[in-house]
Amino acid sequence: MSIEHDLRAVADELILKIPAIGEEVRERCRSGAPNYYRRNDPMLLETELPSITGALTSVIHGLRNARQLPEGASEGALEEARVAAQAGVELTDLLLTRRIGQVVLWNWILETAVRIVPAGPRQIAVLKQAAEYHFAWNDRITHDVVATYEQEKSAYFFHSRDRQRRAIVTDLLNGVPTDTEQLGYNLKVDHLAVVVWGGTSRVALKSLAALYDASLLVVEGTGGTSLAWLGNSRLCESFERKFATFQPPAATFVAVGGPLNGIEGFRRAHRQAWQACRVGRLRSEPITRYRDVALESVVLRDAPAARDFMTSELGPIGEDDARTQLLRETLRAYFDTGQNAAATAVRIRVHERTVAYRLKSIEERLGFPINDRRDELAVALRLADVLHDTSDRQLSILGESSQGETGI
Repeated sequence: MSIEHDLRAVADELILKIPAIGEEVRERCRSGAPNYYRRNDPMLLETELPSITGALTSVIHGLRNARQLPEGASEGALEEARVAAQAGVELTDLLLTRRIGQVVLWNWILETAVRIVPAGPRQIAVLKQAAEYHFAWNDRITHDVVATYEQEKSAYFFHSRDRQRRAIVTDLLNGVPTDTEQLGYNLKVDHLAVVVWGGTSRVALKSLAALYDASLLVVEGTGGTSLAWLGNSRLCESFERKFATFQPPAATFVAVGGPLNGIEGFRRAHRQAWQACRVGRLRSEPITRYRDVALESVVLRDAPAARDFMTSELGPIGEDDARTQLLRETLRAYFDTGQNAAATAVRIRVHERTVAYRLKSIEERLGFPINDRRDELAVALRLADVLHDTSDRQLSILGESSQGETGI
């Protein structure tokens, strides 16, 4: 048997394990590189899984195909580097995540080769070739990642038009004394904070500002987002009445926090909008209000635990078939109407006896009365609205709890 044959055999096994290897890389990075996740930026977290999967695929396929080095880093790796630079992640922390990935993958290569290649000179030769290729691959890709990071950091922090405004806003959000006069924005009024992404962000913001006759402060966020505040002395009074008429342009998504008053309201409203953005990235709705998803934003800080909770609580009524979805819809309406069967029937347009029949069916499936775990079931149903159609890639944007999130 040739070395190339053995390397292909090792690679063929590893290709099937890429999802498991990727999950181990992510877990190890979260414990071994905590500063990378400190900002809990959904735009940064969204780039993580594609970057990891792309790297694992490239290395393993390279091992299988005569150890041909790639021409350069994948777009996934470069996008992660760009957004990391925008998010203020230190280059050393970004590179630490890559080294952790390198260690995890090498351990898988080592264990696989030792298991399937006979011990002795043949095994040693395979491991030497795999190691040389692995390290050469990392050297080549790291060069591109570093260059892209530095270029983006320079453009984002030093050469962009709004760099001074962004620096002032960052200090303001972090409670650092700063000269806010240069913002040209009144901090003593009511503030609506907004995070916008996709489509025509500026059009959406201008439309929203015009709706409230409000002053508008906008700075560039990470990963193609725009962060904005709308200020008006009577915004809190008119917000609910006017907001119902707002509709962002097609393919444009808006997350909203507030309105709240004064400097502290400016900060809190932004934190709310940023939390709404984290949940909004998982949903298809064009508008996500913090008030509507506050519970989800807290629970989903530990996304795997949230999914386990949802699955455990809903049990047999958590399936995706049409009948079960109908039962969940009925139970959700039942809770929303204060557990009033008549009101539930009106809301979902069925006879009251139908509601009673469905509730009985739910209890039979669950094995206990609904009222025994009313609060838990209500939370689980809200999580189901977000998580049922959420892929692992989308779920990866939800990180651990963090303080001081800004998106700048």
